[in-house]
Amino acid sequence: ERAETAITSRHGSRQHHPSVVHRRPDREGDIARPRRYKGEKRRGCGSVASSLAILVVFGILFIIGLGFFLWRAMTTPYKNFDEPKVLVEVKKGLNSGAILERMRTEGVLRDDFVPLLYLKTVRRGDSLKAGVYEFSNAASPLEVLKKLIAGDVVLRSVTVREGLDRFQIAEIMAAEGFGTQEEWRELTDDAELIHDLDPEATSLEGYLFPDTYSLAPGTRPAAIVRTMVQNFRKQFGEELAFIETGLDLHTTVTLASIVETEARLEHERPIVASVYLNRTRIRMPLQADPTVIYAMKLNGTWNGNIRKNDLKLESPYNTYVSRGFPPGPIANPGLASLRAASAPAKTDFLYFVSRNDGSHIFSRTLAEHNRAVQTYQRDYWRERRAKEKAAQAQ
Repeated sequence: ERAETAITSRHGSRQHHPSVVHRRPDREGDIARPRRYKGEKRRGCGSVASSLAILVVFGILFIIGLGFFLWRAMTTPYKNFDEPKVLVEVKKGLNSGAILERMRTEGVLRDDFVPLLYLKTVRRGDSLKAGVYEFSNAASPLEVLKKLIAGDVVLRSVTVREGLDRFQIAEIMAAEGFGTQEEWRELTDDAELIHDLDPEATSLEGYLFPDTYSLAPGTRPAAIVRTMVQNFRKQFGEELAFIETGLDLHTTVTLASIVETEARLEHERPIVASVYLNRTRIRMPLQADPTVIYAMKLNGTWNGNIRKNDLKLESPYNTYVSRGFPPGPIANPGLASLRAASAPAKTDFLYFVSRNDGSHIFSRTLAEHNRAVQTYQRDYWRERRAKEKAAQAQ
């Protein structure tokens, strides 16, 4: 009993004062996690958000700074050439990078990378045009690109006045830098461009319409010739139906070319045209000096003067020895002469002589004509030479 009491007493004491304290089982996963303190998780999320915010701010500042840099780079004028102006040729086939690099080397652009970047991103659908560009003042890359995209090239005005023949036109164009005289002669020898209107044409003489042409430097002679012939079609093509003489286009243009070289006053052109028509009707030689000049040019003997022996030159263009109209035009007439040849005045004049002031005296008979020649040619020049000698003597 004593032993049981002791055992019982020990068990009882254990029950009231256990020596091992059992803990409640932790939740799943708690054993591997370190102990967190209050507020620690919130501080970690805030740190990430702050970092992102800083990155966003820096990104915005970078974009603003880059935009400002690009804006300044594209809008700041620049000039690095000493001459009053510089001409830069952009040849066909060059890509945008090569064109802008050329602008930089010529002193028009400070840098070609930023303008190229702008062109590829902002103006992707635009292309830079070929041609010759003129720069005189400091220009921003934006202004330079605008000029190149618009094709604002330098145009040179070349005036071809009425009455010039194709050889004179060749001299003018060659002097202006548009090909050589040989190129022009070869091109205008070929009448293919006008054969649909004038199958009889042997050259483009008469169809190179007089006008002022705006040409870009480097324009090929063939392109200019096409433009001049197209201009003839545009100016006179719609009036072909109003030719009243019964003559075809070839003869009409031939007559107009003679009128152009003889008459200076517009109101006299239809009268001059009537004189030559009246002569052809009675089989009288036209005897037009400009046709002799043209014959001499074709013969290679023209030196600026006509002598009596030149009137005997054997050529179908010499209307002193050949009756009727010459084989083709002898010059390129303007619209006034073309209209005069299409609808000449109704007269019976056969002669005319210059008054030496641009106007003419018209006559019906040879006797009237001879009197006019005596008054306005022989007497006029004799008196003029006398006055010149008297002035020199003083």
